Amino acid sequence: MEGAQEPQGDPERSPSPTMPQPPTQTSRPFNLASSPTSEAASEWDEEGGMPPRQPRLAWQETWSSRGSNQPAEDSLLAEDKTPVKAILPVEDSSLAEAISQEVGSSPAQDRRPVEDSLVVEDSGSTQDSKKKSQLLDSSNIWKLRRNSAVQSIRAYVRRKEKGNEEQKIVFLIEICDLCRCVTEKGVPMNLHGFCSKHKLVEHIMVLMEKEPVDSLRTEFWQIAMETVALLSNTVPTALHGKRESLLNVCCKSVFFLPPESDMPETERALYAKTMDALDTMLEGFVLSCPITSFNTEMQNMLKVMLDFAGSKNSTVRERAVRRIERLITFIRWYLVTKILENFEIYSEDEPKDFNLCIPILGKLLGHLLLFSSGDDSMGHAALKSLFHMYTVVTEGRECILREDMEKYAKRHQSLEDTTFLFSITSTPCEIAKGFGGHLFPAERLDIILTALEALQDSSIHDKQGAFSVLDAALEDAGYWLTDVPTIMECIRKNLGSIHTASAWQCLDSLLLQLTNVMPRSEVKNLLQFSRPRGSTDLGMWEVILAMPQTLEKVLNIMMEDLPLCNWCTAVTEDTCICRLAMLAQNHISEEDFGNPVHLQSYLKHPSPEMRFLVLKGLCTVSESPEKARKIQVLLPDIVEALQDTNTDMLMKALPVLRNVMAHVERWKASGPALQLAEKLLPLFDHESSQVREHSICLFQAVVKAVLRQRKKEIKRTVHRSLLPLYFHMRDQSESVAKASGEALAVAAKFLRRKELKRLAKTEQTWNIRECLLQQDRGRVEEYLQQSQPYLQATQTNLRLEAVRFIGLAARYCKDQSEEKLDEILSALQPLCNDPNPTVRYTTVQTTKILTSRRYRMSELLSRLLCCC
Repeated sequence: MEGAQEPQGDPERSPSPTMPQPPTQTSRPFNLASSPTSEAASEWDEEGGMPPRQPRLAWQETWSSRGSNQPAEDSLLAEDKTPVKAILPVEDSSLAEAISQEVGSSPAQDRRPVEDSLVVEDSGSTQDSKKKSQLLDSSNIWKLRRNSAVQSIRAYVRRKEKGNEEQKIVFLIEICDLCRCVTEKGVPMNLHGFCSKHKLVEHIMVLMEKEPVDSLRTEFWQIAMETVALLSNTVPTALHGKRESLLNVCCKSVFFLPPESDMPETERALYAKTMDALDTMLEGFVLSCPITSFNTEMQNMLKVMLDFAGSKNSTVRERAVRRIERLITFIRWYLVTKILENFEIYSEDEPKDFNLCIPILGKLLGHLLLFSSGDDSMGHAALKSLFHMYTVVTEGRECILREDMEKYAKRHQSLEDTTFLFSITSTPCEIAKGFGGHLFPAERLDIILTALEALQDSSIHDKQGAFSVLDAALEDAGYWLTDVPTIMECIRKNLGSIHTASAWQCLDSLLLQLTNVMPRSEVKNLLQFSRPRGSTDLGMWEVILAMPQTLEKVLNIMMEDLPLCNWCTAVTEDTCICRLAMLAQNHISEEDFGNPVHLQSYLKHPSPEMRFLVLKGLCTVSESPEKARKIQVLLPDIVEALQDTNTDMLMKALPVLRNVMAHVERWKASGPALQLAEKLLPLFDHESSQVREHSICLFQAVVKAVLRQRKKEIKRTVHRSLLPLYFHMRDQSESVAKASGEALAVAAKFLRRKELKRLAKTEQTWNIRECLLQQDRGRVEEYLQQSQPYLQATQTNLRLEAVRFIGLAARYCKDQSEEKLDEILSALQPLCNDPNPTVRYTTVQTTKILTSRRYRMSELLSRLLCCC
């Protein structure tokens, strides 16, 4: 890696070890065909590379502290009657017999550590001492220890009850000692066969799964992980296909522990040693991995870590990110040392080329980029992980870059200074652009998808980090946004969980870029909506058509490039988007229109633009009697659209309803009319004169459409319409006033009010209010309540008519109490200061009349009391 530096230290962050610097010389790529020189190894050490870790393991400490690895009551060897000759080489058979006798003669005698067994106590018998000296020479001592460990392990494995905690630990220590005998001291033995036959790894996993994970009571987890690490280095084949499961259970055991600050003092030191053991195990997994399966094994291990890194528990998340940093450090060291420096030791069966290809790499980088935006220790660990992975990716792919990747990398290297690419001030956008030239399309796509998922309200990630990652894609959309359908499907899937304004603004920008980079040929292909492609294409168009900026462009492409015959091959939901475009521009015939039931879901779509597009098309189509009758099935959904406050939406829904009511048979229209009438009343007072006119005209048609046997169901609604229709006969819009008079006449006829019908037809508004109050004395209280909102109307004529009506209604009100009169006067009082002089004068006069009337009533009451 040329020009990149380690993340700089941050005094606010928790201290961390110094990060190793990459070699100053340009390292050879991992797929070199020739063997590199030996200078790189020393160069790596001098530059601060990761040397093999050699900690003192817990099983070694146990040997030193106890002097023996056998419990006081050792029943393991006594129970095991199987001769050791079965697993030993032929030349050791005589020794095995002697050892069996020696061991079997004193089953309860303590077994000393291998280092201490060189000194043998004098039993007093010269002959016995000579015999033991012959047996216990340097090589025989280790063979004795091997056989003792074999018998102990076999005895433990055969037990049904696996014993107490101490016996479990002894079992693990015996495995470690057996591995040491074979590897360090050269004692001959088929370890692979022994491990496979007795399923040692499986037994260790069973012990791990039964161990509690809420606290660290003993050294079990520490020793278990060290044992697994030693097995991975000694018998790598024994762990084939098991690394992922082992790592998962080990991480679960320590990641979910309480925070270190909440642990008892006695557990903190043990916790630190256990985490070191986990690092040792990770290192063993990486360094013992065969080159042929390296990509697969690293994929599985990183997947386990990423699952924990996505936890809602912040403690689990931080521990996982720190372990990811350690794991990537080991991967970097493995690739540089084992592949670059030791390339010449490869066997003929192993590949001469190595290409770094970890499928989860893009998702991993996406999460690390998001974590790196934080200022805490987890953010620092993520930044270090990115630093090491950058070295791995840049050096491992130098010779396999595609042309577009090379151009992108050169462009950003010339435009930006990559010296401080991984400093604490670097943004995810800058780091993503640094990686971009070395990532394949699928990996770049995974980064984008990870950032999109982070926009959800419930995401664990910081939204600013996601915005920063997406900014890198927006700067060079042609390079990053290559798989448009997949990105659109991800957006559609997460839309319901994104509500913040900043996230929607980011999506707006992204969708605009996606539409701009989408080739016309791709638009045409997607519009075919072939069934095997599933719902991805449909979801993509749902998102695009929900954006006003992109809707016009897409519709134009659809109308210009696709013949009509290709759009409507079947009446399915998949063809709905195509039909929407034709509906919007009135380019659909009756034959192609088919059954419009597939539009129901789009009339309920959360996007206003999508609902408007449907209504716009239906508005035009419903002018045809045949098509209007087919739209009847959509009436309940269109009626619900009347609750929308958007004027444009209402102006598309009202004509559709009017056309359908006019063209369907009366007995079919009667049912929807009952529901529709109630929804129309609030629209009489809409701020738009067009909405008022259309809703009043539609109400008139609805009242006419109701059958005689169902008139009782709508009668109350018609009664409630009389006063609003009377007021709007004074509407400043002449068309609204005319429609109101006509509708009032129809309502009067429906209610069999001949006088009211005559007055409405002759437009005698000054007599209509008297007629309403005289003929409906039982509804005067209701009329007073209905008229009060008109005192705040924006139109002067409506405020004036409301004052006059309330003044007259007060005379007909049954409740003539002072409380009721005070309530009416309080409602009129604000209009005494109305900006219009006519309204102001009429209100003052009405108030005086009502006040004087109350005075006269009070005086009359006083006289009556005096007479009594």
